[in-house]
Amino acid sequence: MSSHEPGQNLPEESIWSEGSVPVPESAQPTGQVPSGAVIASQPTSSNSIVALVLSIVSWVVCPVIFAIVALVFASKADKEIAASGGRIGGGSLVLASKILSWINIGVFAALFVLGILVLLFLTIAGVSSN
Repeated sequence: MSSHEPGQNLPEESIWSEGSVPVPESAQPTGQVPSGAVIASQPTSSNSIVALVLSIVSWVVCPVIFAIVALVFASKADKEIAASGGRIGGGSLVLASKILSWINIGVFAALFVLGILVLLFLTIAGVSSN
């Protein structure tokens, strides 16, 4: 018992091929990747990973020195990513490492200036009390 006879008009919202069952358009593939599918991704620049790690470590060990080294690696990673023509990723890691490094440098520069001002104030207060 075939529900389809040659020449029979089919509903517009179905797709029909000989020997198959009509499938509504809502059940057709949408171009989205099914869940659980493995998607090949571009490799991440090793320089961007090193830059991010150093910028995080700079908050704990040798603050300004590691932050400056992280900025050097971030610059190298930027150039590497740009030269790859999109084959190498890691731009967001580079951005994060630059932000963390510059904030680190700024915070420790402000603390240094504040420390100098406090020493200057204490020196002036000590001289004037004598």
